[in-house]
This record gives sequence, structure tokens and C-alpha cells, in this order.
Amino acid sequence: MSKIERFDMQRRVVSHMVTTSWQNIPHVSYLYEPDITTFYHEYKELTKERKKEGPQISFNTIMLRVIVEGLKSAPQLNAAISYHHKKVEGSLKIQDDINISIPWLLPDGRMITPVLLKAQTKTLNELSDAISELGEKIQNTNIDELLYRAAQDDTLAAIKRCQLGVLRRIIAAQISFHRVKGLTGKEKSEYYKIPEDKRLTARNLLSGTVTVSNIGSLYKDQKGSFGMLEIIPPQVFVIGLGAVQEKPGVYIDDKGEKTIGIRKVLPMCLAFDHRAVDFSAIVPFLKTTDQIFLKPCRIRNW
Repeated sequence: MSKIERFDMQRRVVSHMVTTSWQNIPHVSYLYEPDITTFYHEYKELTKERKKEGPQISFNTIMLRVIVEGLKSAPQLNAAISYHHKKVEGSLKIQDDINISIPWLLPDGRMITPVLLKAQTKTLNELSDAISELGEKIQNTNIDELLYRAAQDDTLAAIKRCQLGVLRRIIAAQISFHRVKGLTGKEKSEYYKIPEDKRLTARNLLSGTVTVSNIGSLYKDQKGSFGMLEIIPPQVFVIGLGAVQEKPGVYIDDKGEKTIGIRKVLPMCLAFDHRAVDFSAIVPFLKTTDQIFLKPCRIRNW
């Protein structure tokens, strides 16, 4: 017998954000499949050396640092867009900090996107610690209350930007038979006694400047890749990482000759907002990451 499962707060937020994305943003997607054989070998050697000398670094963490280096070379991708369709006016604010939104799978199967703040200032160890800290904060966070407050803050920001269409959302939320409410009374008082540095706040969800989604971490044996994924406004760039895969490829051997062999390939989807930038904007990103994958010795200095 069929049943109806109504959207909870997390699903409401996600459905609203992605619908807004696809309604307003002209997406352009580039499927990038770099050969990371040399890079992956260097990463494995680094993890072996760290077993006795220091904390382990996950592949996800080191890829976040690779992406940060790419974004440093392509600052237009780390930006916020403001666009008025009727006036045909727009602007792009290049952000000083690289704040990475990372989708995080919760124990109950839901997903949120907390933000790694100022990733461009962090070493590999600091990035790893920041990810662990996010995990600890999530354990102390009431996710529904977090999303409720984040939605409120996002609505107020939209009103300040004179996006009056958001008023329909407010009215609908108030008259809906299935209203979602925040914490109240003693429960609210007890929750907000938890210091902000020990739990996630709305800022931890709304301050992202670029999103990096790693589906490879969810299923490492997958053989496919992202073809497209949504850009969450006002961001203009999103990256989808697949799982490392083995494929036949042409490479230069130790003798300097071209040969064919089994190579490690990392499928990556790079999607950008065509209102904000053209394909030329991602070329510096690609050149930087290509060089890192080809000559990865620099990762030892991160």
C-alpha cells in the first residue's frame, strides 16, 4: 500500500535551493578526467610516511587542497553574483576567502552542506582538523533548528536585497497546514546554551563561496561520474568529484616514450554560471590542477 512522506525541513531547504538554481542559472558543465596516476602514487607514499610521523590525511582532504590551489589561479570562480534580469544588470564580487561548502551525510541519511572557512589559509593538517571539528559540531547540532534559522537568515538577506518575491515564501510558510517551526520554550533555551563554537550556526551553512561534492566517498566502486550538478546562488562554481577509476590511457614512460597502460583517472564535473563567467575562466584552474597531478611533489609542502 502506498504512503505519502511529506518533506521534512532538510528536504524543504534542498528542494527550494535547487529549484531556485535551475530556474535562474544558465549552467555550463565541463567533464574533466585528469590522469592522477603519479599524483595518487605520491599521495600513497605520503600517507605511508605519516603513519609514524603525524596524523593521516584522507584523499578527500588532499583533493580539497588541490581545488584551493586551482581557485587561487582562477579567482572569478570564487565569487558571488548579483543579477537583475529585467534591468539586464549584474555584478560579480570576487571573494577574498575560499569558503568551501561540503555535502555531509548525516547518520539518519539526510545531507547538509557545512562550510570550511578560509580554506586558502590552511595546511593539510589544518584542513583535516577543520573537517574533524565540523563532525564534532554536527553531533552537538539540532539539524532542524539549524536549517530553520538558516532559512530565516536567507529570507531576511533576500529582503534586504529587495528581492520582494521572497514575500510569497513567507506568506505560504505561515498559512501552510504543514508548517515547520523552530525550537521553543525550555527546549530552545537549553539548546542555545551550547556555545556557538561547539555547534553549527547559520553562518556555517550560508557563507560558502564554492561547493565541492564528493560522491566518490559515498561509493568507491562506482564507474560513472557527475554529468551536471546544481550551482547554489549566489555562488558561481561547483565541483563534483567521482571515485578514482582505472582506465587505459596514453602516458610518457621512464624512457620518455609514449605508451599505453592502466592509468588512474579521477572524474570531475566543473559547472559554472554562464551569466558570471565564460569557459575561459576555468582554464587557469585546469592548468594549475594539471600541473599538480603531473608533478605532485609540491604536496609535501602543504
